[in-house]
Amino acid sequence: MKEFVAWLFSENNSSLQIGLFDGWHFLYLAVILGGALALSLIYRKKSKGAQNKILRFFAYLTIGLYIADFFIMPLSDSYGQISVDKLPYHICTLMAVMAAFVQFNERFRRIKTPVVTLAVTSALMWMCYPGSALGGEPPFSYRIFQTFMFHGFLFVWGVLNLSLGEVELDIRKIWKEFAAILMILVWAWFGNTVYGNGQNWFFIKYSIFPFLPDEAMPVATVVSVFLVCLAVYGIYFALKKIFSYKKLQTV
Repeated sequence: MKEFVAWLFSENNSSLQIGLFDGWHFLYLAVILGGALALSLIYRKKSKGAQNKILRFFAYLTIGLYIADFFIMPLSDSYGQISVDKLPYHICTLMAVMAAFVQFNERFRRIKTPVVTLAVTSALMWMCYPGSALGGEPPFSYRIFQTFMFHGFLFVWGVLNLSLGEVELDIRKIWKEFAAILMILVWAWFGNTVYGNGQNWFFIKYSIFPFLPDEAMPVATVVSVFLVCLAVYGIYFALKKIFSYKKLQTV
């Protein structure tokens, strides 16, 4: 049993490798994006009760996979122990925790819109450039599968909240997302300062680009996340207009 578990979570159980924008990367993107689209179209015609169930289901999947990762990491030879980097100081891991709060507790309803928007934004950014999961590992090894599925579940949860009308975006209130990004910046700074040991949560301590100095990363991170957030708003309004037009055409 121990040998099977070691093989299952090993990074050396296959000669296949995943690379940036190769076939395996696009396969993961196709499954996640296609799944989000298919579920959105299917559940748009379902009852409110059914819509609530699918939203709760993906919230459970996201936080469940996040918690389970802490128990599985010591069994994986790519970690060997619990990784401090997985604590909720990155925007994606923090949004996974916040997704559970806003989905299951009405007291957090007022912040659900920025949490949903940033969940979609952060997951999309990681899926398009999954630097932390592209080290030449097999495409279905634990490290790769877990990180893609975690971000995929978070992304689908956010998309379903938008497509099913659970939250409505208002460009006049996008300042809430910007304020949330600044709060995440402070939260990540706190984590980097307290834990130290080379932690670079939210990529604000050390530059991840050779053309940017370390000092520029806090501004670069805030600006890049907000720009993608604006793109999510743009896509949302464009799709909303298209579906509204099609609805009028069928009346």
